[in-house]
Amino acid sequence: MKALISPNEVFNYSYISSWNEVNGVWNPVYSEILNCQRVAQVEPDNQAFPVAEPLYWFDCPDNCQADAWYFKDGQVAVKPDNAPNPNVQVNNSENGAPGVIA
Repeated sequence: MKALISPNEVFNYSYISSWNEVNGVWNPVYSEILNCQRVAQVEPDNQAFPVAEPLYWFDCPDNCQADAWYFKDGQVAVKPDNAPNPNVQVNNSENGAPGVIA
């Protein structure tokens, strides 16, 4: 697979990496990945097409997805998901099926 990298689309990716409890209140802890480049498109190796500079193709894993991954330091990586919110508890509802209570 090939990922189309757009070096002109540089961004900082911010996400909730963990939660910190202070006096019984859970607060998000934010982390940031600086100077990421956008993965604009993903194609099979045999379907990569010529692109204008500064765009370029980069080898990537088969599960790579445009805009869900980023390019930094010579590699592509998945954008991390937010850490689960500890304020949300899963309980059984009256009929025994799981329910979410915030």
